[in-house]
Amino acid sequence: MPTLVYVVRGDAPRAQQELSYSVLSALKHGLGDVEILLICDTANQRPDLPVNHHILPPDVLADWTGRAAPSATAGPPPDAVGLADAAGLALDLTQGPICLMATATAFRAPPQRLFDQFRPGVVLVQDQDGWLAGRPDCATVIAATRESSDEAAVHPGAALYDLGVLGIYPQDASCLKSSNLLGSRLIFLPEISNIEQLSLSLALGDPDREVRFARDLLEHYNGPMRHVYHGRFDVMFPARAPVNLQMAGQLPTITEPPKPLFLRWKAKLVAIWRRMGPGTQAGYLAYLCAFAAPTAEGRDVWANIALDHLHRSQRPRMKLRQEFSKLAPGAFETAGVKPATAARWLRFWMSSEA
Repeated sequence: MPTLVYVVRGDAPRAQQELSYSVLSALKHGLGDVEILLICDTANQRPDLPVNHHILPPDVLADWTGRAAPSATAGPPPDAVGLADAAGLALDLTQGPICLMATATAFRAPPQRLFDQFRPGVVLVQDQDGWLAGRPDCATVIAATRESSDEAAVHPGAALYDLGVLGIYPQDASCLKSSNLLGSRLIFLPEISNIEQLSLSLALGDPDREVRFARDLLEHYNGPMRHVYHGRFDVMFPARAPVNLQMAGQLPTITEPPKPLFLRWKAKLVAIWRRMGPGTQAGYLAYLCAFAAPTAEGRDVWANIALDHLHRSQRPRMKLRQEFSKLAPGAFETAGVKPATAARWLRFWMSSEA
């Protein structure tokens, strides 16, 4: 039986909102013969959703978490812990093809179409996500695997993948073991980030295995777009309230709020005048949209998007404080953003001074 598999563990209210939307989007397009399996701890069961449960004991969760080394700035998100382990367990439980799903996914087509894309010897991922050569830790990764069984798979031209979905048959489970072996070589190197995503991507790169993409069937919303989804979720899925499955038929498609033409031109002119780079210009446009938004929710979403763009900015922080003055330290109380958003901005300013 083809099975969608989600993993949620720990204190994960945001992941639970994402799970609600993802499952509803699957129902909207029609499950057909596809089942849904939720792998979770006891606290994250979802009796309000049409899912089967597999409850993980604490010692197994601790082992999975230990395999997924945290990045330099934050621990892995709840559904990124134990990717290879979760996929292996799901294959054992179902004895059939699975699609291991990030909770931050939205279906654009019936789930069955995902399973139509892969077979034994062919795996499905969300999309390509660059090359090993594009990572700043490329040389360290290569050095750590030199003269090992992974050496042939680890080279600058190795493809990396967005693993918002992993579609796989039991016949290809060997790549999951390879992923954990490779991860064990990298986990003690603190300068290497997102180790599990990296090791699983590299393990999929066997020349005898084909990798296909689900990007036309599924959206994996990460980066700035996640703030748009999360802003809507806070209204759609109140904490501790069961989901009304009747919502599926009228489930809204979530898109980025419009950027007024006037603000786009203003951001472009200011960027030229002040010689801003692309990341700073994108952040400045989002900043303008935040303080032109008609609702508090919209302001908060755009403020978070602006900050995401500024993380790519090379501009001196003193100039950024002047240009983003309404979100600079000391201005949060009048900015009208949520405490969590203000805290994100404050961390940004403090880290830039370190």
